[in-house]
Amino acid sequence: MRKVNLIVSHLVLVLFIIHAVLGAFNLLGVGRVAIQIMTWTMVALIAVHVVIGIILTVKTIRIQKKAGASYFKENRLFWARRISGFVVMVLIFFHIFAFTGVSETHFRLPEFDMFRLITQILLVVSVGVHIITNIKPLYVGTGIGKLKVRVKDVVFWLAVLLAFMAVAFIIYYLRWQAI
Repeated sequence: MRKVNLIVSHLVLVLFIIHAVLGAFNLLGVGRVAIQIMTWTMVALIAVHVVIGIILTVKTIRIQKKAGASYFKENRLFWARRISGFVVMVLIFFHIFAFTGVSETHFRLPEFDMFRLITQILLVVSVGVHIITNIKPLYVGTGIGKLKVRVKDVVFWLAVLLAFMAVAFIIYYLRWQAI
């Protein structure tokens, strides 16, 4: 099950990067790329990732209960991964509803107000936390060596991507306010 989750995680990460870049360009008004098929594929893979994560978490909790000690303090990273994943899952719903809407018989974007901006910035931050806390297990699972050098590179480029996304959301919000 962990190997399946490893493959799914890689696919989600690749689709996320593509979605983030194309979506940011769409928000900035630079491009008009339809990304719905790729996006819903990513949502399906995220659902698989969530189900596997829940199964593995339940197994871990059962083992901790059986052992009689949870060692919460020693397992902070484990719980940070689970909690950040839960937060991402909740904020994905806000993301979907921020960019989908139907008015009568046609598609219409809902107004991008301050609440939507805040939820999108929180999504960017929580995705960053979730990826950063999970990057080492992702590397270990694929057998990639020299973790310190590679993790620093990934964190740098992830920070650039997340900053680009946050700026795109802010500019999109400002464009809505100018209407």
